[in-house]
Amino acid sequence: MLRTFEEMSDDESICDYCSRTDYGEHKFSSTPNGYWSCEGSWCAESYESYLDNENTTGNVVKYASKVKLTNKEDYNE
Repeated sequence: MLRTFEEMSDDESICDYCSRTDYGEHKFSSTPNGYWSCEGSWCAESYESYLDNENTTGNVVKYASKVKLTNKEDYNE
């Protein structure tokens, strides 16, 4: 089953799809102007990469994470 953006952000597995951090190898680096830290700057882009890798879209994930409604007769015994 596909994972939601929030699930992947919580356990930081979204970093595995981030080309800007060398796919999770580093989350900060030094530059001539000092240090930079990703701090979630490219997570949306990374999630799009995840969806592309799974050959799906954001709409499918949103639908899959919804609660399924059932008939109330199933609970009235």
